[in-house]
Amino acid sequence: MSASDWLSLALICILGATSPGPSLAVVLAISRLHGRKGGCAAAIGHGLGVFFYALIAAASLSYILKQHGHLFQAVQIAGALMLVWIGGRLLMATRRGSENQPPAAPALALSQSFRHGFAIAVFNPKIAAFFASLFSQYLAEGQSTGLHLAMASLAGGIDMIVYVIIVLLATTQLAARVFKKFAGLNDLILGSILLGFGAILLVQTMII
Repeated sequence: MSASDWLSLALICILGATSPGPSLAVVLAISRLHGRKGGCAAAIGHGLGVFFYALIAAASLSYILKQHGHLFQAVQIAGALMLVWIGGRLLMATRRGSENQPPAAPALALSQSFRHGFAIAVFNPKIAAFFASLFSQYLAEGQSTGLHLAMASLAGGIDMIVYVIIVLLATTQLAARVFKKFAGLNDLILGSILLGFGAILLVQTMII
């Protein structure tokens, strides 16, 4: 691959990572529930999930995933249910009030945030389809495993960095004051978005 190929691949990965969607909503929701460290843990987990799918696509194994419709559908349903669950937690938080939320143990909160970030990437087969389409423009016969690892690392690393930056911006003192002032409204909006995403995905999955 030429330098221009790597540059174009990086730019597309940046655009993909910054586009609004369930992943961004989940990372912001985790930042709201578990703070900056939890948000960063979720961002790292999501980046590793993206690396996982990108590596599959780069190794041309995503074709196998596409051929197993039942597996594809099961993963979609699991992802949709996870969105509904996290959205429901946020909506329940609005009923309790932000001051009455039970504090989670730091180690538990971080590990849970990491798992949620990883899961929202892994339970989204559209990420595999995205990288299958994207990498099809750069893959060729005879390419080394090292090159595939480099392509997947670039995608996962960019995703991780972008989401960590978003978390850091969303948890600044100014943003924290705004979120605290409008905590109930923020949880209501984020929870509704996640529930909406999950419900839409469930309906689409059942119809297909």
